[in-house]
Amino acid sequence: MTWMSRHAPSIEAVAATVTALVAVGALVGVTVQLDAAERVQKEQSAREAYRAHLALAASMPQFARPMDVCALIASQDGGAYIAFVDHLLYSAEQMLAVAEGWETTFLDQIGPHRDYFCSVQRPVGDTDETALMLSRVQQSSCPAEPTCQ
Repeated sequence: MTWMSRHAPSIEAVAATVTALVAVGALVGVTVQLDAAERVQKEQSAREAYRAHLALAASMPQFARPMDVCALIASQDGGAYIAFVDHLLYSAEQMLAVAEGWETTFLDQIGPHRDYFCSVQRPVGDTDETALMLSRVQQSSCPAEPTCQ
């Protein structure tokens, strides 16, 4: 009997163990790769949403830096203005969920809309990150009485 035939069951067990470990390693590798691809896709989507908002702001400066938010909300353009701000918040929700360090940027973008964020019909934010950011804006910037009635 040769060494190989004497130790065949042990060699087969080691080979089966190595095969199982390689399979588990491959599954872990695929999972890591899929998670990374999903993260990159979410970051790209968030950046695209922010770029779209910047393009919208450039084409509608009367909404980006309104002179009188309360009058604008009450005007026939009020719905379009609210949709503009909702788009800003959507961009913020996307970006804050995937990347750190963007809150200051969005706080600067929200600044000209303070009266809307302090009004009775103010938005609340659809994600925890955005709701927290808006809550801080409202606590630090809003008067006791709502601005726009």
